[in-house]
Amino acid sequence: MKTATASIAETLTKDLALRIMRGELQPGVSIPGENELALQYNVSRTSVRNALQVLGAKGMLTIQAKRRSTVTPREQWSFLDADVLSWLEETGIDDTLIEQLMITRMTFEPNAAAMAAINANGRDLADLEDAWEIMSLGQQQDSEDLFKQGDLAFHTGILKAGHNPFLFSVGNALSAAMLFSFKRTLESDVTQTLEAVKAHRELLECIRLKQPEQARLQMRNILLSAAKKHLSDPLPAHLAHFF
Repeated sequence: MKTATASIAETLTKDLALRIMRGELQPGVSIPGENELALQYNVSRTSVRNALQVLGAKGMLTIQAKRRSTVTPREQWSFLDADVLSWLEETGIDDTLIEQLMITRMTFEPNAAAMAAINANGRDLADLEDAWEIMSLGQQQDSEDLFKQGDLAFHTGILKAGHNPFLFSVGNALSAAMLFSFKRTLESDVTQTLEAVKAHRELLECIRLKQPEQARLQMRNILLSAAKKHLSDPLPAHLAHFF
């Protein structure tokens, strides 16, 4: 159970993060000190200190002993952090960031699918089957939550099926970003995702039949289809090298 102090610190953390993201606190600017923030928000210095430490860990603040914390440039933020992505959703996501997220997925997921086709065992295939069933059920019942749950389980299951601990660690870090990507590219009417469900089924069969090249290509097709739902079609020239 969260304590009152923890809840206050979380609220303060979010408020400061949103102020940074909205540009109210610019990169390089020193934010008010602990005493000033405690008075401004009517909270304890402990809550302020906890909030600043969290934002420092997420790359949004530079914290130095006996000096005021300073706002860091956007490129230093921890974009794979679930809180950072959640806050970004509230302040608005620009198309450039979506492009970069899709490029990141395209960079490693097709090869992860190929590796899964080589290394997947029976347990892995059963987990992928279960995830696909949840996706399919979500499509049939027009349940966005079920569909996203199955989609995320399917893609993380592919990373697990590769049996590469480094790749799986990368996937764990990217899971929040992948879920964010699913939300951005999912049709408003989930019943219209039948083609996506079929495409994931084809990928599962490529992995089951141990066809790495076909699995790699099918994953590329899935990601390309998702990208075109948000990005312009045809894709911009600067994205052609990735898609």
